[in-house]
Amino acid sequence: MLPVRRSVVSTVVALAVAAFLLATAAAASTIEVYPGPGVDTYKSGLYTVEVFDGSSWIPAYVYGFRRSSVTYWHTGTNPSVNFLTFGTISQVDVRVIKVGGSITSIDVSPHSKNIPVQLVGGQAVLTLNPLNKAWITINGDDANPLFIFADPPKPPIPVGAKYVGPGIQTIPQNGGHYQPKDGEIIYLDGGAFVRGNLDVTGTTNVQLMGPGVLSGDLWTSEGISAYPFDIWVKFAMITGDWSGGDAATVSGVTILASPGYNFFGGAHTVSNVKVLSPWFYSTDGFQGVSHVDHSFIFNGDNAFAPGAAGVQNDNVTITSCFGGTTENSVFTGGYYGFEAKKGYSALVDDIDVKTYLSDAGGPPLLASVFQVYVDNSDPNAGYSNQTYQNVRIEGNVGTPMLELKNTVYPWGGPYAYNPPLGNSYNFVFKNISLEGTQKYRSEIKGWDGSNGFHNVILENVRMGGTLVTAANLASYFDVNSFVFGLYFSTNFSLYTVTPCRLVDTRNPAGPLGGPALAAGQDRVFTLAGQCGLPAGIRAVSVNITVTQPTAAGYLTLYPGGPAPLTSSMNYRAGQTRANNAVLAVGGSGEIGVRCGQASGTTQFVLDVNGYFQ
Repeated sequence: MLPVRRSVVSTVVALAVAAFLLATAAAASTIEVYPGPGVDTYKSGLYTVEVFDGSSWIPAYVYGFRRSSVTYWHTGTNPSVNFLTFGTISQVDVRVIKVGGSITSIDVSPHSKNIPVQLVGGQAVLTLNPLNKAWITINGDDANPLFIFADPPKPPIPVGAKYVGPGIQTIPQNGGHYQPKDGEIIYLDGGAFVRGNLDVTGTTNVQLMGPGVLSGDLWTSEGISAYPFDIWVKFAMITGDWSGGDAATVSGVTILASPGYNFFGGAHTVSNVKVLSPWFYSTDGFQGVSHVDHSFIFNGDNAFAPGAAGVQNDNVTITSCFGGTTENSVFTGGYYGFEAKKGYSALVDDIDVKTYLSDAGGPPLLASVFQVYVDNSDPNAGYSNQTYQNVRIEGNVGTPMLELKNTVYPWGGPYAYNPPLGNSYNFVFKNISLEGTQKYRSEIKGWDGSNGFHNVILENVRMGGTLVTAANLASYFDVNSFVFGLYFSTNFSLYTVTPCRLVDTRNPAGPLGGPALAAGQDRVFTLAGQCGLPAGIRAVSVNITVTQPTAAGYLTLYPGGPAPLTSSMNYRAGQTRANNAVLAVGGSGEIGVRCGQASGTTQFVLDVNGYFQ
C-alpha cells in the first residue's frame, strides 16, 4: 500500500478517523466538505472558502501551489493555483474571501455556465451546480486564480481498496513511482495529498479514485528534462503502455504539478479528473486516453489528444470538459502524420476553453485551439474522422484559432519530412464559438494536389459573434488550393431524380464511359450537369456496381482531391457486386474513383437516384 512519512503518521491516523466520522455524519446530507491534510505546507495564503450546507457556512480547505513559470502564463514569475474540491448533489452557495483584502471585481469561468455571483461586503458568493468547475479571477489577478470543483459526493470505498486518508504522504517505493498490481483499487480520500506517480505498465484494470490529490512536486520539470524519453516518460503522473491493454480508470482525483506528461497511455477512461500543471512545457494532458468526461485541465502543453484515436483499439471521446493551456494546442488532432490506427474516430463535444496561447515563440506559430499537423514521407498517411462540436472559447486567442496543415515538423528529428506528405479527410467543426478574436487567420492548407485536406465542414463557426460563411471566409481563414470539399453546413436537403445511369466504363471511351478502371489508377468523373444533377450539389445518392474484375481488389470513391485510405467496395476476381451509397462530391460536382487491384482492370457502373444540396 502507500505508506506515509513517519513525521505525519499520527496526524494522518487522527484525520482518517475524523474523515470517516464526518463522512458517516454527512451521509444524509447533500454536501461533503473535506478536511485538509493536517499540515499547512500546501495551504493557500490568498483565499479562504466556505460552503453553505443549508444551515451554516462550513470552512473548506483551500490548497495553494506556486512555482516559476516558463510558459506564456506570467513567464519568469511565480504564479499560483489555488483550489478545492467538495461534494454535492444539489445547487449550493460558496463564499470566497480574499485574505487580507476585499474583493472588488470577479470573473467566473466558464462564461457559458452563467454562474451567479454576488459581491457583498468585500466578499463573493457563488451559486454552483453539481459538476461545475469554476475558474475564478479575483480583482483581475489572473496570476493567482482560484479553482472550485463542485464534484459529486465521493464514492464508497470499495472492498479491498488501498485506502489513503488525509495527510501529506510520499510514495517511498521506487523513488516515488508506485506500481500497482492487476485489478488494484487505490482510493485517495479527501485531505489525502500523495507525492509521486502511478505506473500501470504491464497491468490490467487498475483503478485510481477518490477526491484526494496526486502531486508530482516530488520532482521538477527541469530536473528530469535531461533524461532520455524512455526514462523521462516514466515521470508522467499516470504512465503505462502507449499501445493499450492496461485499461486503467481514473476518477475524481486532482493531479497537481506534473513534471512531465500528466497521462501517457495506461488509462483508458478518465472522469471528473482535475489537472493543474500550467508552469512548464511538455506537461501534456490526456495523452493516449480513449475516453475523457467531465474533467478539467489547466496545463502547459497540449491538453486533449483526439489524434490518438485507435491507440487503445478504441475511438476517442472527449465530452463535457473545461480546459485551457498556457502553451501549445488545446486539441491535438495530429502531429507528424502518423494516425494511430485507420478506421477509428474522435468526437469532441460540449467543451469550454480558456487559454493563454501566444505568438511569442514564433514564427512558426506552434499553438492553436484546434491543431492537426501532417508531416510524413507517405502520401497515404494523415488523419481522419474527427468531429468537434459545441466548443466555446473564451476571450481572445493570440494565435490562429484553427490550424489544419501539411507542414514540416518544426523541432526536427527522424520523423521531420520535407516535403510533408499525407492526406487528411472528414473533419467536422460544428457550433464553434470564439468569444473574442484570433490574432492571425486560421489555416487550412495542403502541400500539393496529392497531399492535403478534404471533406472539411465549418458549420455554425463564429468568431466575435460573426458567422463564418463562404462569403467572408477569407477574413477568418487562409485556405489554399490543395483543400478539397470545404463546406459550411451538414444540413443538406435530398432531392430525388428519375434513376439514371451516370457512368458505365463498358461504353465507348469518354468522360463518363470507357476505358475500364486500371489497377492502381484514379479517374475523375464530373457528375454535375448529368442526369438532372444541378451545379452546386454537395452529395449524390447512388448505386455502385463493379463487374468483370480481372483480379481481387477494391474501389475507393471520394470527392475531388487526393484519395483517402478507405474502401467503398471490395470484390473478388470475376465477381459482379453492387451497393448503395451516399457520396460527397467535390466543388465542381466531381468524384474520384481509385481501383485498388494489384494488376488488371475492372468495369465500373454508377447509377444516381438523388442528390443533396
